[in-house]
Amino acid sequence: MRKAISIITILAIGAFVGNMINIGLNYAIHWQSLDPIDFMKSFKLDFPRLLAPTALTLMPAWLGSLWVFLKSPKKSESRKYRLYAFVGLTLVIAQTSIYHLPINLDFMALKYDAATATSQLNGWIVSHWIRVIVTIVSGVYAVMGFEKSTS
Repeated sequence: MRKAISIITILAIGAFVGNMINIGLNYAIHWQSLDPIDFMKSFKLDFPRLLAPTALTLMPAWLGSLWVFLKSPKKSESRKYRLYAFVGLTLVIAQTSIYHLPINLDFMALKYDAATATSQLNGWIVSHWIRVIVTIVSGVYAVMGFEKSTS
């Protein structure tokens, strides 16, 4: 069972990374090409469509990483790597909840003037790529934990 959960976790992390790269390379570039007010109007339509793929990949990745960490032998190298994967994904969830979600809701509410919207979007994108990097590193640790558990 642990092996299956480990594989599902790794696949979910990969799917989440793919989703996040898609957002960064497609949506973010498109949003930056728009007039700031038009961007916020577009974001109001785009954001809800991005929620399901994000949740359907991040939650299994996070829960799976927690489960395999807790089920790993104490003081094992695989447990250490799985802890790193879990902590990384937890940081991504925290960053998303504390930073991205409030800005997303403000974009949807058309809260910003044009200059502020542009500035907020640019910061959002930089922070988004940090999430991508942290998730990739978490995925590497999840694979390393899996490899150590099977060797």
